[in-house]
Amino acid sequence: MSTMEEYTAEKTVYLEGFAANVRRLRKQHRPPLSQTELGEAANLHRTEIGKIENGKVEPRVMVLHILADALGVSLDELIAGLPVPKERKPPPARKHGS
Repeated sequence: MSTMEEYTAEKTVYLEGFAANVRRLRKQHRPPLSQTELGEAANLHRTEIGKIENGKVEPRVMVLHILADALGVSLDELIAGLPVPKERKPPPARKHGS
């Protein structure tokens, strides 16, 4: 079973890789997009794009789809090169007597 530390470490690495992919795809877009321009194209606030590109948030699947559409790429391209996560978030600790 996963420990919270293992889960958190793997999640951090994954989100950093995802962040790098979004940043790379944004810059490779023709013409290249600023975070503000990507935010406008995706109807997301620029600060949300910044949080994604800094690995600070774990976007929901609908946001992934919106980002892919705004960048003109597939969902596969957004997650290219990222390993399939092995760790799962551990359940909350159970209280004694429950």
